Amino acid sequence: MPVRKEVRCSFCGSANVSPLSMFGTAQLVSQYYCQQCRSVFERVRWRNDANEEGETIDDDQEALSAVY
Repeated sequence: MPVRKEVRCSFCGSANVSPLSMFGTAQLVSQYYCQQCRSVFERVRWRNDANEEGETIDDDQEALSAVY
């Protein structure tokens, strides 16, 4: 199973971020909101984010399901 990397804000480096959208400006990115600097940023989902069956692991799906 792949190791999840902690998502950090690309502007201030804070780990206090929340998933905002499963898809950003492209299908291979997710949008996050930084609680510290109040910025929206995108994180690219890399190829090694896939599980053994070849399906994409969606780190944000569970958190987004609670929001929507």
